[in-house]
Amino acid sequence: MGRGGLTGELVVEFVPSGRGVAARPAFEDGVEIQMSRNTRGAAEIGDLAIITVRGRSARLQRVLGNARDARVVMEALLIHEEMGRGFPRRVQETADALVEGDPLADAARRDLTDQEVVTIDPQGAKDHDDAIAAEVDGEDVRLWVHIADVAHYVSEGDPIDREAFFRGNSVYVPGRVEPMLPARLSNDLCSLRPGATRRVVTAEMLVAPDGAITESRFYRAAIRSEQRLTYPEVDGFLDGGALGSPAQETTVNAAREAARRIRAARQRRGGLEIGGGEVVFEFDGGRVVGAHVEENTESHRIVEDCMVAANEAVAQHLIGRGRTTVFRHHPDPEQARFERLLAQMAALDVPTPSMPDRAMGPAEVRSAIGEVGAAVGRHLAARQTRGEPGGSALWTLVLRSLMQAFYTADSATHSGLASAAYLHFTSPIRRYPDLLVHRALLETIGAGVPAPDRLTVDEAALRSSERERNATDIERRADRIIGCLMLDARRRERGNDEVFDGEVVGLIPGGVFVSFGIGFEGFLRSREFDAGFLTLDDAEVQLLGEGGLPVARIGDPISVRVIEVEPLRGRARLVPADSPTRPSRGRSSRPQRRRRRF
Repeated sequence: MGRGGLTGELVVEFVPSGRGVAARPAFEDGVEIQMSRNTRGAAEIGDLAIITVRGRSARLQRVLGNARDARVVMEALLIHEEMGRGFPRRVQETADALVEGDPLADAARRDLTDQEVVTIDPQGAKDHDDAIAAEVDGEDVRLWVHIADVAHYVSEGDPIDREAFFRGNSVYVPGRVEPMLPARLSNDLCSLRPGATRRVVTAEMLVAPDGAITESRFYRAAIRSEQRLTYPEVDGFLDGGALGSPAQETTVNAAREAARRIRAARQRRGGLEIGGGEVVFEFDGGRVVGAHVEENTESHRIVEDCMVAANEAVAQHLIGRGRTTVFRHHPDPEQARFERLLAQMAALDVPTPSMPDRAMGPAEVRSAIGEVGAAVGRHLAARQTRGEPGGSALWTLVLRSLMQAFYTADSATHSGLASAAYLHFTSPIRRYPDLLVHRALLETIGAGVPAPDRLTVDEAALRSSERERNATDIERRADRIIGCLMLDARRRERGNDEVFDGEVVGLIPGGVFVSFGIGFEGFLRSREFDAGFLTLDDAEVQLLGEGGLPVARIGDPISVRVIEVEPLRGRARLVPADSPTRPSRGRSSRPQRRRRRF
């Protein structure tokens, strides 16, 4: 988009400028561009638009819509990030030309359309690429994990495949998705919709009472899901309600037992359990009307545990046959990071188990971090019992003590899951490595699909790891922007005097980052504390005033008011709730901008 310079395309917001109108870079600091009536076309003040800058001239290319419309803002953000423009013509034509045919006519594809299959997804989910079935088999539970057979439609090197490699993954922002695959696949042919016969790749596993997978088989199949279930529906059933049919209830109960066994086995071998939920925003058209925290409930855990079991089973199968593929590697934690985590917990008065004063092996460090995580859970439960708010930011400190997972052909271990063999098999609609795993798996079962070579695997692992990090950054930024849009609308309705109860979630010498309400985050400058020159402690979890006394700590409750919001930058400026609103000292928090006339 020509970011950082005055050439190419630029996503801008049209703002007042003297007696005229200027185009201000929408999502970053930059030069304001004076626009005449002729060059700005139909764009009005408050609009987001794409302009083309060439040398000393700028002209409107397309108006996207009003900057207060959340849908418009998300479209603009994706365009700013060089996404959101749809698929190239040849890719779209290739997808549109795909023929569904009769899945049951495929050679060697098993007919499982009579099986009681369920999909369990979030409310409002668009892509449904996984389904499960389960039944009690003596003392064991037989578990089927069915995954959309994307490899049936997308061949190595075809236009769709090359575009999927380039994208690496789907990107999810509130109310919108930038898909890895065209809608013909992700929303149609590979969507396991109720009542539709769909092609899948199936992992069939036998789960023993101790959680061990004692048998696994893999094959192509055709299934027909009877009903799409949501997490709240399944949770309601698990709490004593009912589902659509006794057969579905039997399936869910059997899957619940399989998941319980699988999770217990993982916990015994040292898998980590990290708490916390995910903020989900609620929309009414282009307005953000609310937000709620989606907790990791039992229904989520059932699906997660079944998918993890399938991923491990496929990884073990491919390793056993010496096949090159893309593994999901999570390195073991470093002892230095763990020791820093202990220092942080001590500074925050979180009681943790005593640890050996010696060098520890990777398994010991992983287990020790798990013990700290359990201690954090107990500490937060005790705070809640005492009626003390805040503290959830402590989970972030635990997560930061871990290494970052990535894709590679060279190591199959996953520290967080305490797994000796792990990869991603369960979502080829939205992750390119999963599609390569499907091809490698299908080659081993004689399905006529060539496995990817080492060069392809290495390139895809590197590309997908980079694209995943980029997607995470964009998704976090989008959440901040949507939160600020909601906050800005609320502030216009209620004024500046509303007090929010929040929690300190980040510290720098210049101030503290505060999470408040649900979905809101802002920055409170150090000088607002009136405590003189402030510094961070050695563990970087406390902001210390003169004399070394704590002024703010990670996880502390704090009450704030909002005095300024910049929605497109995802920034909100805060003051303590009891602070009088006053003009800023020194420079404004809004960046100074130069204007350039064209």
